[in-house]
Formats: sequence, structure tokens, C-alpha cells
Amino acid sequence: MDGYIELSHVKKSFIGRRNRTESLIRAVDDVSLSLKKGESIGIIGTSGCGKTTILKMIMGLLKPDEGQITVKGQLGFVAQDPYSSLDPSMTIAQIVAEPLIFTGKKRSYKDCMEEVRKVLSYVHLDTEVYGQRLPSQLSGGERQRVSIARALILEPDILILDEPTSMLDQEVKESIVELIRQIAETGEFGFLMVTHDIAMSAKVCEQLLVMSEGKIVERGKTEEIMECPQSEVTRSLIAVATDVKKFWGRLS
Repeated sequence: MDGYIELSHVKKSFIGRRNRTESLIRAVDDVSLSLKKGESIGIIGTSGCGKTTILKMIMGLLKPDEGQITVKGQLGFVAQDPYSSLDPSMTIAQIVAEPLIFTGKKRSYKDCMEEVRKVLSYVHLDTEVYGQRLPSQLSGGERQRVSIARALILEPDILILDEPTSMLDQEVKESIVELIRQIAETGEFGFLMVTHDIAMSAKVCEQLLVMSEGKIVERGKTEEIMECPQSEVTRSLIAVATDVKKFWGRLS
């Protein structure tokens, strides 16, 4: 097994304020999941459901209060905001190459150019056109393509995407979702996508995991959940999804 993520009965709580009094808020409540390289899971839910806390624990930014988290292999990460996640003082070629320098796989930016050209081409950006530009000279969609290229340059086993289209307008969002779907279908990576948009995740992920108030309220194969949702939470997420009709159009 080249890479995987395992969560077993994970719990995480925080001290918060409700009605002017401090209380213990259970952000993640007894969550288990398993993702292997080549598989894809979408964690779906509204703000405050616990999905971002799960992501932070997987990335090692938070420790669980209870339960076990095991991560094996290289992780790649695509952040939510393509406007703040790219260093404004670096060129696109430098941004994409930076993980190779940071991990010691390459000694200089010049040594990285072959890999940079390859991965930028993979996300449909021409290095000759974009390599020496600054992030401020790119559109939101182009910046997110750069973020994806940066995540892929280390050839990760698992690609983690945190609301990868929430900062983009609808037309650009659709092109980024199509790119992510194409990458997922190669089977070269495991995919873990965290989002509030169930239809967008359904285009990419084979399995969906729906959360509410820290708990998993529904999980299963994508088409089964989209066709016959069992929980009220899932039905509500489908009702407000931005492009659910296009999801079904793809299947017909």
C-alpha cells in the first residue's frame, strides 16, 4: 500500500462561548474513515460541522483528544484561498518549485525547471507564458491551477483539497472542478476533498461522507447518496447545491 489515511473513533473538543458562558464544544465526535491511494472521498457539510477540524488533524495541525489517526505517504495540499496562499513576491515558477527546494530534493530553482514545466503543463498552464509572472498578474482560476501544480510537484500519494472552488466565480469554478475530476480519474492519487458543495464533490469523489455537528450522519457511494439521500442534512445540501443538475447530466 503506497499511501493511506486512517481515522479510528477520533474526537476533538474546544472551549467555546454560548450565551455568554463557556462550554465544551465537540467539533469532531467519534469519526472513523479510511482512504487509500487511488480512492476518493468527499467530506461534506455546512460551516461548523467539523470537516475542517478533521482536515487539520490529518495535516498534523491539531491533535485529537481521543482516537487514532494514521497517515502514510506523501500528502499534497490545495488551500481554499488562491489569493492569500501564494507568496506575492515570488514568480509562479518559484512558487511551484518551492516544495522541491524545501524538502531538499533540489538545490536551486534552475534544477527544478523540468519538473515545473511538466506539472504546470499538467494543469494546463504554459511555463513560457506564466513561469515569470507574479500571482497578482493571474486570475483566480489561474492561481488555483498554480496551487494544484504546487501540491502535485512532490508526486503525493494523497491530495487534500480544502474548499478548492469556494473563492471562485461560477464559470471559473466549473473549469477547476473539471481539472480536479480529470486528475482524480487517473487513479494516481488518493483524493480527500472538504467542501460544503455536495454536487461539486460528487463530480470528483467515489464516496461521500456527510457531517453535522461533529458526527457522520451519512456515508456511502456517491451515486447512491445523490439518488436516495437518507438524512435530512444530506437532502438539504443537495437542495442548495450549485450545479446538481450538471452532476446528473454527466451520468446520463
